[in-house]
Amino acid sequence: MQVPGTAATLLRTTVFPIPMMNRIIGLPGDTAPSSETLAWVAQAYRDVEIDHCWLHAWADSPLKGDLEALGLSAEAGARWHKFLFDLEAAQSSAPQASVLHVRPARLDESATAGAIICGVFGLPPALEPWFGAIVGRPNWQMFFACDGNDRPVAAGAVYIDGAHAWLGMGTTLPEARQQGAQQLLIAARLAAAKAAGCTVAAIETGVALEGAVNHSLNNIRRAGFREVGVRVNYLFAATSEFKAANNISMPAQ
Repeated sequence: MQVPGTAATLLRTTVFPIPMMNRIIGLPGDTAPSSETLAWVAQAYRDVEIDHCWLHAWADSPLKGDLEALGLSAEAGARWHKFLFDLEAAQSSAPQASVLHVRPARLDESATAGAIICGVFGLPPALEPWFGAIVGRPNWQMFFACDGNDRPVAAGAVYIDGAHAWLGMGTTLPEARQQGAQQLLIAARLAAAKAAGCTVAAIETGVALEGAVNHSLNNIRRAGFREVGVRVNYLFAATSEFKAANNISMPAQ
């Protein structure tokens, strides 16, 4: 739903009430939300008994400092690299040779897509039909990387909206990792976006902890994406203590 008075969108689901699935996308990048906006956001989540959500800010934007001044804290380990790929100018690097092959998911494989995505991301089985429903959905394309028996061992989706595409849900089963599955899936989705007339594609991945290897980040950079920034996810808690500390007036339940 749209956040009143802004161009931002509020995502809300009670199936998996964690901040990653409940967050505000698209807040203006130069000023903090007003107390009235924060009150509306808090109430929207309280209505469905969700206590926490994320508000996003670019790491180098004024909004970051404003959110911190309000008492919001950046969630540890929840920073995302954001990338763009110019489909009109850039050339995607060829994926490494692999024993795997890529193909679109069939309509009768929606359950397989949901199981791979939720299993790898550690999401509850209740979300499998939700992710599986992407297969065959308008504007969406789901791809599999498959083994020699045509068994899907990795998945990745692309959402196409006019000239823009978004790549997400890149997941590989543990037994099929380090075989080039995601490189193949990135290349296939970029090709699909270009064939659909897109001019730019976006993708993101988490910022790795110091000293950790981020295979997703390496695959994205290898494919030729250009990093445009780091997005910080700020934890917003709709608690009475938070509201009192920041003089946010909330209607009674």
